[in-house]
Amino acid sequence: MKFVVGMGNYAKNDDGIGLRVVEKIVDEGLDEGFEALEAGNDPTRLLACLRDGVERVLIVDCAVMGLDPGEHRVFSLEEVTSKKEIGRGSTHDGDVVKFVELASEMGHAFPKIDFFAIEPESLEMDMSLSETLERKLPEYVRAVIEEIKR
Repeated sequence: MKFVVGMGNYAKNDDGIGLRVVEKIVDEGLDEGFEALEAGNDPTRLLACLRDGVERVLIVDCAVMGLDPGEHRVFSLEEVTSKKEIGRGSTHDGDVVKFVELASEMGHAFPKIDFFAIEPESLEMDMSLSETLERKLPEYVRAVIEEIKR
């Protein structure tokens, strides 16, 4: 079993890109050979993926990486460092990396976890994507599907 997990917040422009990619995959029935899951800002929803028999999890989210808006990169869990300042024990801060570290300390078995990160153009309070990310949404959907099927 493989999972594509969309993370983010619909109300903050491009922060919702991971959710919109997963939404499009599900709406168009493109989730063949993997399961698509919207996790929002709640990393505890990843627990459904952290079990025996799961081969890979691809987390789709926006990330400020210093790239041009709309560019994307794929990173392994080992290559990602969180820069968020949050409390160590909270599972509700929306920090996937720190949540996975905490779950690991609790003894959860882990599949291969990768991140499909997309550079945002805007993180303002608005329910729509920026023009750049909206235009590139079909490209992200294709790239995510190709990546999870590798």
